[in-house]
Amino acid sequence: MANASTLGNLSPELLRVVERAQREPEGRFHSLAHLIDVPALERAYRRMRKDAAVGVDGITKDQYGQELERNLQDLHARMKAKRYRHQPIRRVHIPKEGGKTRPIGISAFEDKLVQDALREVLEAVYEQDFLDCSYGFRPKRSAHDAIRTLDRIVHRGEVSWILEADVVSFFDSLDRKKLKEMLEVRVADGSLLRLIGKCLHVGVLEGVELSTSESGTAQGSVLSPLLGNVYLHYVLDLWFEEEVKPRLRGRATLIRYCDDFIIGFEHEDDARRVMGCLASGWNASDWPCIRTRRGFFPSGARRRGRRAAKVRRPSTSWGSRSIGDEPAREVGGCSARLAVRA
Repeated sequence: MANASTLGNLSPELLRVVERAQREPEGRFHSLAHLIDVPALERAYRRMRKDAAVGVDGITKDQYGQELERNLQDLHARMKAKRYRHQPIRRVHIPKEGGKTRPIGISAFEDKLVQDALREVLEAVYEQDFLDCSYGFRPKRSAHDAIRTLDRIVHRGEVSWILEADVVSFFDSLDRKKLKEMLEVRVADGSLLRLIGKCLHVGVLEGVELSTSESGTAQGSVLSPLLGNVYLHYVLDLWFEEEVKPRLRGRATLIRYCDDFIIGFEHEDDARRVMGCLASGWNASDWPCIRTRRGFFPSGARRRGRRAAKVRRPSTSWGSRSIGDEPAREVGGCSARLAVRA
């Protein structure tokens, strides 16, 4: 939930959105698109990095800023008249460990402004909804905070078993239809939803080849981390908090950084119940797979007593899932692993 330190740069209109989102946790917002005005686009411009990679337009921040007021007025007029069109995203590949590469999408400069202005509006709503277990790409939160939380629960003796996982190709395989349903829980403004759709349903230019996809959101997009957090808020965070924890024998803690997460358990049987639930409930046709990220253990833990199981994402409905009593088992797909604390 937002605090005073995260609200200092918001406009009075966005502060009112924050206050209403806090006051009405089940309320829907019917009028948000008008908040993306020229001042909002200018705030987005000020947040852009000068050395950021350019998109298909080849325009840098300095070049766009030479006629800033005129450019922002023109962009806002096109958005208001519904003539704004998101340009194709330029895809580049950056190296990863093991000789692999990670595809990154780079938007045109004015598309970055629109995405960031959208992010600011959506963040005013969803920062009031997101749970404390979520640490990635959120104001005043970082990976260091996640590590400190893990370190604290381990040294307090709250954790004996760790389930460690991440979502395979999360940004590439995110279901846009389900994402729209999730957004509509809080956002009833059709204009804003259409604008989000324009940022999602956009071609990707790789070299001279233009391609399109019916799923996913570009990794590297200004808006993608927030949309990813909304998605996982419903399918993972709320599921764990509302469906899983009340049914466990001991304490359990979820710590998520975007699409990477661990769950710490006090008791082995609870850990294996949740592992079995994931194994039996994740459906590859509707959700991306989960796999283990190896080599990350809490302070004081060692690699013994672990058992791997093939797991997939929870069931075909993002609304709720039940916990089964079956232990983890091989079901195909990628693996998640339990590790026992020393």
